[in-house]
Order: sequence, then C-alpha cells, then structure tokens
Amino acid sequence: MKIVLIAGFSNSEIRDHLEFKKDHKLYHWLIRLFHLPARVWEFRDYAPWIPSIISDMENREDVELHVLGPQIKLKTHVEEFNLRGVQYHFYRSDLTSLLRKIGNYRIWKSLQNAGRTTSKIIRKINPDLVVLSGAENPATSINILYAKGFPRLCLCQTIYNNPERSLYSNPNRLKQEMEKDIFSHLQYFGVYCGMHYRLLREFCPNATIFKFGYPSKGKLLEPVEVEKEYDFVNFALMHGSRKGTTDSIQALAIVKEKYPNVTLNIVGGCDPAGLENLKQMCEELGVNENVIFTPFFEKKEDLIHHVQKSRFAVLPCKLDHTAGTMSQSMQLGLPLVVYKTTGTPAFNREKQCALIAEKENVEELAQHMLSLIEKPELAEELRKNAREFQERKAKERKQNGDRLIATMKAVIDNHCDGTPIPEEYLYNLEKDE
Repeated sequence: MKIVLIAGFSNSEIRDHLEFKKDHKLYHWLIRLFHLPARVWEFRDYAPWIPSIISDMENREDVELHVLGPQIKLKTHVEEFNLRGVQYHFYRSDLTSLLRKIGNYRIWKSLQNAGRTTSKIIRKINPDLVVLSGAENPATSINILYAKGFPRLCLCQTIYNNPERSLYSNPNRLKQEMEKDIFSHLQYFGVYCGMHYRLLREFCPNATIFKFGYPSKGKLLEPVEVEKEYDFVNFALMHGSRKGTTDSIQALAIVKEKYPNVTLNIVGGCDPAGLENLKQMCEELGVNENVIFTPFFEKKEDLIHHVQKSRFAVLPCKLDHTAGTMSQSMQLGLPLVVYKTTGTPAFNREKQCALIAEKENVEELAQHMLSLIEKPELAEELRKNAREFQERKAKERKQNGDRLIATMKAVIDNHCDGTPIPEEYLYNLEKDE
C-alpha cells in the first residue's frame, strides 16, 4: 500500500537532513511589510503528532510511506531523502507563507506555487491513497486539492470553521476558505471527538467520517528534577484569547492579592500587537513584575525542560476539545488547572486529574490556582492521578496505528471497488463521544 502523507511539521532531526540558504534581508523586510509574525521565517519544532504517525509506519512491510510537506529557507526548490524506510519530499514554502496575508482566497490560490510543484511529486509517486493531516493550514493543505484522481483522506486536527472561534479571535478568512474548499472536494475524513464530527457534518452531510486517533508507541515524557523558578506556566505555540492567556493573567492578579510574589511564566509565540496588549494588561492589573514572557523554543526538548521549571500549569484553553499541552503537563508532573471544554471533563471521569473551572469564570480559575498553592496534598494527588491517566491513554494510542492502517485500506477499497466500509471504523456519536 503506497501512501502519500501531506503534513506540515518540523523537528531538529528533519532539519539536520535538509540544506538551507542563508537569511536574506528581503524576507525580513517583507515580513514587516505584510505584518507577519516573526515565526514565519524562524526554525522551530512544531506539530509533534505528525512524527508519531510517521514513526508508527516506519519499516512496515505493508506500507510504503511518502511524506510531503512545506519547509522554509530550502536551498533548492525541492529536497528529498530517505530516513528509516520513509521517503521525505519537502518543498520550499517561503512564497506561499508570505502571501498568506492576502485575505482573498481565490487570489492567494492563484499566486501560490506549492500545489503545482507537489502535484508533479504526487503523480510521480502514483500512490494508492493521499492523506492530509489538518485542513486549516493553507501552506500545507492546498496540496490535497492538486491530488485529483487519487482517493483522498483528511485527518482533522481541528475544525477551523467553528462559530465559537469568533468569540475569542478574529478568524483568518484564508484558513476558513481553504478548509471549506477541502470539505467540498473530499469524501473521506477522520475525527477524534464529537465536537469535530458535528461541525464537519454541517459542512459535509454526505461525508464518510472515520474514528481517528493519533498513534503512539506508548512512550511518555519523563519528568526531570529541575530547580523551580516559577509558580505557574501557560505554554502554547501561539498565545491569544482562545488559549486563555488573558484569563491566566487576570486570575493571577486575584491570586496576587493573597500571595504578592506569585509568578506566571507565559511561554510561546505571540504576534507583536498581541504581546504589547498582554504587557499592557499586566501593567493595568499590577502584575507586570509577576508575569514573565518567554519566547518559543526552537527545539521541543528545550521547551519541555523549561516548562518543568514551574510548579503548576494553568491552561484555560477555550476552543479546543483538549490541548496537547494539557497532556504534556500531566506527563511532566505539573498539577493542572483548565477550563471546561468538550474534552476536559474526561480527565476526571475515573479519578480527579485536573482542577476544572467553568469557561470564562476567571474567579473560579483563580480559586483553583490558590488550591494548588495552599493544598500540597491535593497537588500531589492530581500529579499522581494525571500520570496514571496518561499511562492508560498511551496504551490506547498504541492501537491507533493499526486502526489508521485499516482505515486507509478501507478507503482505498471503497473508492476503487465500492467495498462497503465496516461500521466499526466509522465515528459513532453514541459510542465514541
């Protein structure tokens, strides 16, 4: 079974196999001109769930895997290499990324050059199936539209066209239209939660929707002994209202009334205007000395090490089912405070693994933060239970790889021969919610 996986991700191992050109002043000028975040032109680890998918398929006799994705600063237009039995094809995405400031989807689509390049790569590979991970990132997901003639499966990382998004941010119109275009052209999708299933059904009433979960070989992050420098940490690739960054700061101001020296480390990226607004908020609330802003790290291992310098994690995400940072905090032994979303109540289904506040209730969020400070026995119980919860989830994730392979085979057979898809592969709201 020959598979092309279209995915946007990066890590230090992948970058070590690529050749990059030197920085050019023109690109930095363009970034400022288009008001793009600096991270557009910076190397960083992101999307760690993609290597989990890839590693599960490495050296399998029944799968020939080709990974196709964007990368900035490539020395040549396309770079290819083989690593542990997987063939990688990376294309230069500088122009596609720079042009994403264009709000008009049709104009952006006509100007970007990635799809034409990747179409040639895909047709040369001649796969049995093309799989896209995430429809919401234009620089990556555009390529699935150029894979006509092949069966196509989209694994939904999120559903960007969520009406609630407008409550916490100004949705990116290009991402919205990109996702809608994919929804209108594909038949097969995978989702991992009921919220995404319902949203997808609204756009694709007749779609075939599979139950999907990211595979893992069961290896958890291991806590290390580091000196604690901060009380709380909120970390994310990009901070903003939907990540609960402002709520974390407001809650900290309440906690400070009782503990004047309490600290919050906000780790990750933020656009310049957003960062200035957060700092202004800190000034107005009188916590500018209590809140420390730490830029994102290039390597994931450096981020993980830094996060453990905090005693607790406060991650009041508002839009996500759950966030990967929540899982990471549990694995690293950081007692966790979150908001109630469609996914977080599951943390406490068997044992209490996190303190959960009602969404937008900053006062309750602050009280939970105070509980962690004042009740070390509660913090220790949460730490222990959360680690056990993640160990159970790791065992479940081991099965996701076989399920994904079975799903891909079912899509190929259904598309090519009309073979009915087994009901147990499809997402079922009653059983899988």
